Amino acid sequence: MRRNILILAGLLLLSISFTGCTNVEGDSSAIEEDYVPVEVRSIKKDKIANSADFNGRILANKEAPVLSLTPGMVNKVNVENGDFVEKDSVLFVLDQTEIRKAIDQAKSGVEAAEKAVAQAKDAVNEARENYESSKKEQDNTEKNEEDHEELTLESLREQFQFIEDSASVLNSELAKFQLQQAEMAHQQAKGYLDQAKAGYEQAKAGLDATVVKAPISGLVTNLSVMENQLATNTQPAAIIVDMASVFLQVQVTEGMINQLTRGQEVSVTIPSAKEEVIVGNIDDISYTPDMRTQLYSVKVNISNEENKIKPGMSGRLTLDLDRKEDVLVINRGAVLDKDGEEIVYIVEDNKAVERNVKLGLESDHYIEVIDGLNKNDKVIIKGQHYVGDGEVVKVVRGE
Repeated sequence: MRRNILILAGLLLLSISFTGCTNVEGDSSAIEEDYVPVEVRSIKKDKIANSADFNGRILANKEAPVLSLTPGMVNKVNVENGDFVEKDSVLFVLDQTEIRKAIDQAKSGVEAAEKAVAQAKDAVNEARENYESSKKEQDNTEKNEEDHEELTLESLREQFQFIEDSASVLNSELAKFQLQQAEMAHQQAKGYLDQAKAGYEQAKAGLDATVVKAPISGLVTNLSVMENQLATNTQPAAIIVDMASVFLQVQVTEGMINQLTRGQEVSVTIPSAKEEVIVGNIDDISYTPDMRTQLYSVKVNISNEENKIKPGMSGRLTLDLDRKEDVLVINRGAVLDKDGEEIVYIVEDNKAVERNVKLGLESDHYIEVIDGLNKNDKVIIKGQHYVGDGEVVKVVRGE
């Protein structure tokens, strides 16, 4: 009897325990909520463009080689690679010893020629005075001859007068010849002076050539001269690069070239210099293709005030081929294909609502919505593959 009572009590406890567990499970399922977590974003109006990318290289807008006009030993170098210099700044100076000697000699030649010109001029003045005096004497003699013609003179007097007149004419002709010779000597001396002055100016130009200056403002690159070493006039001693404005050069196809215009704003990215997108302007468009590649060259000017962009860097040009402003756009990933139709899901009252949409222009990340959605509709952009129309959702990320 006692054994039967114990068995009965055990069965009763087991039954109570099982019933309690069932009620707990039932209560838990009653409070459990079934939903799909999603991320949403409000649809809004924005601009959208269909773009194409082209890779190219950065080049300097201005590069000027520095050439020494004359070979010579370098006496002093004032710059180093990477220095910024203004136009006409002195970069380096050649030895001037021999040039200065040549200048001194040329200057002495000018002074000697000037002295010779002065002496020749004095000789001309003296010859002119002598000629004028002889001419005056000749005129007086001719006048006296006219006076004697009215008188009856003896034959001896007439002969004496003829001799005297002939001497006067000879003196005048001789003085005239001497004047001409003096004037020729004067002109010759002036010619020597001009040559001496030209030699002097040439010598001074040689001195100027020993001072090598920057042809433009910019950064000094490829500097190859050193003090106490020979500089030649056949190879550039340095290159000055104008870094204030650089340009990206790309090659585009014939299908793209007619969609570009000078002055057009484009987007440029140069990862090694800047993370942000740079706005550039198309400066030049080739009208003929490269014979090897059959592509057209496009030059895009870029501001480089911080000098972070260096020639030789890689760059990417993004061209907006089709562009629309103030249109509804959504993430491309939000659009699903359902039985050949394009749909998106929006959230209304914590439920997913299916909407058929008509789409337009596409870009890399966004797509235009022509019909089917309204501004500020909350579009599911993550979790859309796991929901159905009318299914309960919970926004865990997004707006």
